[in-house]
Amino acid sequence: MHPVALLFIINLTSAILKIISVTGTTATSVFVDMLNDVGDAVGLGLLLLGLSYERRKSDIVYPYGTRRALYVLSLITISIISGSIFTIALFKVVNVLRAHEGMVVSLQSIYAFMPAFLLNVGGLLVVYLSMRTGNSDPALEGGLLDSMSDVAGSALALSSLILASEFLDIVGSLVLSCVILISAISVGYRYFQVLIGKAPPRQVLRRVLERLLNMGEIRDVNVFNATMITEDEYMLALEVEVDKHLDVEDLERLSGKIEEEVKKIEPRFRHVIVEFVAEKHEPKTYKRLLHEIENSESL
Repeated sequence: MHPVALLFIINLTSAILKIISVTGTTATSVFVDMLNDVGDAVGLGLLLLGLSYERRKSDIVYPYGTRRALYVLSLITISIISGSIFTIALFKVVNVLRAHEGMVVSLQSIYAFMPAFLLNVGGLLVVYLSMRTGNSDPALEGGLLDSMSDVAGSALALSSLILASEFLDIVGSLVLSCVILISAISVGYRYFQVLIGKAPPRQVLRRVLERLLNMGEIRDVNVFNATMITEDEYMLALEVEVDKHLDVEDLERLSGKIEEEVKKIEPRFRHVIVEFVAEKHEPKTYKRLLHEIENSESL
């Protein structure tokens, strides 16, 4: 079973248990935590939908496949659901602070919440073990942070239930609301960077460019455009200057050598496009490229 499918089942079951728990208590932290699990379940359901599109092979319409659908669906989920949950949770906390009606806790709410908490811990273990096995599936990116926040939030909510502490309940609700917002911004920003085509990390770009410049056939690099298609699939477009006396066969061999060396440095470069031009009697462009790589604050 795909880890995302397993996480969906875990979060859906946990959300149902927390809904049952909410019916037996007035604890705001439990209500907020329940909203968080419902949002996670909906988001994971959309990711499963995206994974079904991912299985489509590359074709003339989608030359790089449809894996970016995962990022689009995740960003939509984070923007709409997390924002709504944060707003509802914040209004709920404000109403509790105004009312001062006290806190009601039943055994039913505690008994329903305990297995939900254990399921959240199980979800964290699923993500952790998947990451440890080297799974680079973009569907799991950000899952560790989200699962850790789920466990921390559920622990606060469970503590407020067991101790029947109104103070802990309010503090837990505020912390949970902030965690939801921070987690959404953090993961959403990373997905946004991929969708707009941010370049791979600085050290990767530097190593690739330096390796190209060390090839005897290459005189200069004029264009060096690297972008992320997904977080584990990169594309590199090059324009390099070579000796004008090289024939077609030499250029074909050099193109294959460039692609091989680039993928040797970083296997995530799945697409390497090379254009050759004759050597120009102008200042070398590679110095500017190296300077941009070294001094860019965004890489």
